[in-house]
Amino acid sequence: MKGKQQDISTIINNGETSLKCILLYGPNSYLINELYNKLCDSLIDKNDVFAPSEFNIKEISKNADAFYNEAESLAFGGGRKYLKIDMDNSESAGPVLDLLKDDIKETTLLIKGDVLSPRSNIRKSLEKLENTLIVPFYEDDIVSLKKFIKEKAEKRNFSFNESAINSIISMSGFERSQINDAVERIMLYFEFDEDKKIDEEKVGKILFDTNQGQMSELCKSICLGETEVSQKISERLFLQGITPPQFISALIIHFQKLHLVGLNIISGQSVSEAMKQIKPPIFFKEVNAFKSQIKNWNINKVDRALEILTESDLLTKTKPGLGKSLIGNIIIRLANVAKK
Repeated sequence: MKGKQQDISTIINNGETSLKCILLYGPNSYLINELYNKLCDSLIDKNDVFAPSEFNIKEISKNADAFYNEAESLAFGGGRKYLKIDMDNSESAGPVLDLLKDDIKETTLLIKGDVLSPRSNIRKSLEKLENTLIVPFYEDDIVSLKKFIKEKAEKRNFSFNESAINSIISMSGFERSQINDAVERIMLYFEFDEDKKIDEEKVGKILFDTNQGQMSELCKSICLGETEVSQKISERLFLQGITPPQFISALIIHFQKLHLVGLNIISGQSVSEAMKQIKPPIFFKEVNAFKSQIKNWNINKVDRALEILTESDLLTKTKPGLGKSLIGNIIIRLANVAKK
């Protein structure tokens, strides 16, 4: 039987269920893991040393006997038995479906799934079976992410204004786990402040400015055509928690500066005069390096770079799994263009 997220929340609040099987599946792995863990915690006694450990569907497929014996045996001390099953990126669930055909009145299967195609055998079967619940968890959108940030903030007595929320999403992308990490870092930083109202400036201070020096170094290296140096800096920044959208944001801002200077030069200004239009001004120690970048990047090359970055900005936010490889590709492409 198909269900909704609210059905899972209801079971968690009640702390019991008579369903034979509950399946959570879809591309939103963060939300699935969160609710799956809450569901298991609400139904299974943590202090029960005889509670069976989680089964892996691939292991079950290789040796189903142990799984069948556990499912069909009575719970130690009586009561209902709950078995946890991790689908582990697999759609092969023959033993599970075979078990559900039997009369397992006192056992409930709690299954954590991944993306399941409409033709998936377990998905189609559970949608038709009575006394089962199958709940999809789709990718987040702007609305759901804004709600997530607000609810998370309220639990810690924080408030994020609309600009702050938009800034977090812009820098972190549409992956809920990245949004969660960003919000946690912000709240941790301002935990002991009396004013827990977060605006865009405070968000930028934590998510962007803390790595501004290294990010500026990355932009400079790329625009000077230093591919190997750029790759090393990007790897270091990834290890420090910088997200793909943050890379894109920094590069767009940098190339916008080059674009402004390029337009001013075309209008008849000297390089030095054109650079004076940049706000905030280029740090005096970086002036000569920036002039070298201007030589590498005429207005047409800058326009093309901004097109590539704008297209990639959307991809890093909607397809977070590709984020790191996209950044790697962009670094190589732009550094190679700088050398031409």
